[in-house]
Amino acid sequence: MNSPLFPSEQQLCAAKILIIDDEEADVCVLEWTLRQAGFPNFRSVTDSTLGRKEFDQFQPDLVLLDLNMPGLDGFAVLKQLRESAAADDFLPVLMLTGENTAETRSRALAAGASDFLGKPIDFTEVMLRIRNLLQTRFLHQQAQKIQERLDTLLPARDADAQTKPGRNQ
Repeated sequence: MNSPLFPSEQQLCAAKILIIDDEEADVCVLEWTLRQAGFPNFRSVTDSTLGRKEFDQFQPDLVLLDLNMPGLDGFAVLKQLRESAAADDFLPVLMLTGENTAETRSRALAAGASDFLGKPIDFTEVMLRIRNLLQTRFLHQQAQKIQERLDTLLPARDADAQTKPGRNQ
């Protein structure tokens, strides 16, 4: 593999990001933030009950998920997304909420959120966290590809070693 270890800025900015938040104003702020940072591939839903459907259709690289929503709260949506994602996939979920207590943070992280950020969001902080989570996702995907290559090479190497004369068995 001749590709660089870390994803390029172009790869990061091409990532697909799904926003699930019932507050239209918060969605607008997040969309503006993403556009300003050069991330054009995003979708948003303000009805949490549509989160899983949009996730399944869009197949995002990152989810920005509000915690407190009517209908399904962020914990219920997170559970659905984790069930929908492939078991060996690293799907980063950045939980966003105005309820920024230690207990809420712990509960969100224990439920499977990758990171947690209190509202109102800070432009610089949210973009740093988004970039970090996307970089981790892309590194995970690269590690999976390398592992797949190794898995195909090792059986061939083992078979070749067993057929060579003079090999102690």
